[in-house]
Amino acid sequence: MGTYNAAEYLEESIASALAQTYPIVGIWVSDDASSDETDARMRGLCAKYPQIRYHRQEKNLGPGGNLSWVLAQPEAEYIVRLDSDDRLEPKYIEKLVEAMERHPQAGFAHCDVWEMDGHGQRTRHRRLTRTFEFEDGDSMLRSNASGYRVAANCILYRKEAIHAVNYYQANEGWRTCEDWDMCLRMAAAGWGNVYVPETLTNYRVWDDPGGVRARRKISEATTNNLIFRNTLMPAYRKRGWSVRPLEITMRRRAAAFCDALAWPIFSHEEQAEYIRLLRELGDGPRLRTALLLWRLGLSPLIARWLRLKIAAKDTMKLIIRAARG
Repeated sequence: MGTYNAAEYLEESIASALAQTYPIVGIWVSDDASSDETDARMRGLCAKYPQIRYHRQEKNLGPGGNLSWVLAQPEAEYIVRLDSDDRLEPKYIEKLVEAMERHPQAGFAHCDVWEMDGHGQRTRHRRLTRTFEFEDGDSMLRSNASGYRVAANCILYRKEAIHAVNYYQANEGWRTCEDWDMCLRMAAAGWGNVYVPETLTNYRVWDDPGGVRARRKISEATTNNLIFRNTLMPAYRKRGWSVRPLEITMRRRAAAFCDALAWPIFSHEEQAEYIRLLRELGDGPRLRTALLLWRLGLSPLIARWLRLKIAAKDTMKLIIRAARG
């Protein structure tokens, strides 16, 4: 668990790890120099639960640096990367380890999740329509041409696999999408993944009155560009595959990211930088149309379309699952 200024959720998250039906070796927590009550809370939890190993970084390393440090510490064969505001269901590790044991070439395992708000209320059921358990590395590279194919970043890793790609060190300064890139680097190195179609974890999307999550859009546009250009495209070219599917997705994503331009938290300078990043990600007719809508004050149409698209996808997944019985 890497944590930063999430003191209020720590005990709930750690309790969900301690409640696992599968025997755990221990719980490692790395505090990325939090400025809230994290240190005091963790010292109290360490006194209460001897299974916890707590470390406080001297300075803020960012998610990549902090997570790389803490993932390298345990000697266990399997490691769960649990965000400090998320919550596991009791059979999470048991079910995912069973699937990993069936497929030694799987580098990580994932499942369906409940999305919850800052108060722990479930707001959305995130599920995949995938029908197969194991996906090899090349198949993952192809399926991820249109985006990250996990319900949320609540993942169980094989220590050997994440060690082989040097954790998050390749993108240590990133603050978004670092998990997606690490999983793609594992796929490019030949590691597959397993999917368990059960809802075994709870992923928090917290209230954000300060607009911090919104500002991450700039970082997300940057890291999406880096993932496609520095990880996916080289892997495709190495295998002799066409990169056209990647270019199509990049143009679609650049247009979709335009919904953030209307948010009042951005200054004119930030808007200009954001547009530059979007053009770098995927310039084309879609992006130009989206930018025109923004200039005409019609950006809410883009946001509404994206919300409808998500709702439609969730509904279709539900129908497909029901049809499969």
